[in-house]
Amino acid sequence: MLQNTPYWRTLQPVIESGAMESAINGEYRYPYRINIYPGTSCMFSCLFCGRNYDAVVKNSKNIFSQIIQQDDGKDPDRIHISGGLEPLTSPYINTICKDLSDGGYKARMITNGFLLNEKVLGKNPYINSLDHIRVSLYGLDESEYLATTKHKKGWSVVKDNLTKYTKRSERTKLYLNYVLLPENFVKLDRILNYIEDIGGIDNLSLREDFTFQYEIDTRNKVRDALLLFDEKVKKMNTTVDYGYALQDAMAGRDSHLLKVSWKEIYPGQSPQIKVCVDPNGNIYSHMEAGFVDRPGALRHCLGNVTGSSIEQELKKQIKIDPRPGDTQYMDAYNHLMSWWINKNSPVKKS
Repeated sequence: MLQNTPYWRTLQPVIESGAMESAINGEYRYPYRINIYPGTSCMFSCLFCGRNYDAVVKNSKNIFSQIIQQDDGKDPDRIHISGGLEPLTSPYINTICKDLSDGGYKARMITNGFLLNEKVLGKNPYINSLDHIRVSLYGLDESEYLATTKHKKGWSVVKDNLTKYTKRSERTKLYLNYVLLPENFVKLDRILNYIEDIGGIDNLSLREDFTFQYEIDTRNKVRDALLLFDEKVKKMNTTVDYGYALQDAMAGRDSHLLKVSWKEIYPGQSPQIKVCVDPNGNIYSHMEAGFVDRPGALRHCLGNVTGSSIEQELKKQIKIDPRPGDTQYMDAYNHLMSWWINKNSPVKKS
């Protein structure tokens, strides 16, 4: 039964909201979730990131307060901050956080943590009004950080920032993101050591990035490593979100992410479920198409909020015929939602 699978936890609230039905039927509906991308640059050049490494937004305008004010405010979990560029580079980040707080939103911000320092926090006190800050961790030592981010000071600066942040008397909750590669299962204890070194966190989000299925012996080793890790981390007052693929691995089942092919992408995409808005006001349903100046991404634009609104733009119901390579603009959430839409649509894609 689908309800017994880990990814049901992600699908269920979307289905219950009615957004999934609207997406399947191709009907207009205001987005269930909105990610705003206010960053104007990024100091990291991460190997896995699909962004344009030369992208810089000049003379940016705060179009995000408008989005927050135009929202009906009925769902406190609707709007969150992230992006292909680092959100803390936005000159409007304090205003955006204040507007979210004033609107009663339980918003989170995903950041690389490089600018999460006393100077930035002092100038932008409303950052601490967010429900939580989620820092993406790109390695567990200096060499790993350098190999991933290409920034010589990335490791030391981020760790120092997090260590100081956990000691602040006034701060919001601190979460960490970490992606496990196949070779990293032997290094799980290093994650625990890092958490202890910085003074503890409130939540750890572990995800996998595997492109293969395991042989039974390897799968059993993965399961045993995760179960042992889970026992240890519970003693640290830290909750862990393993995601559906790692939950499968812990249950001894094949651990793999659900993915669709470009032929399974619907022309209407699924803005009823989730959209992102980039610093230029462009609206996308594919989360990684919102990375500024990413080659080929603009073809996926569903409208622009400048002088308009998300509602007005999405009511145009722009259709985009899928092409080979379009899955590069989709994140894991996009893949899962597209898989479900394709599975349940009266018009099957193949």
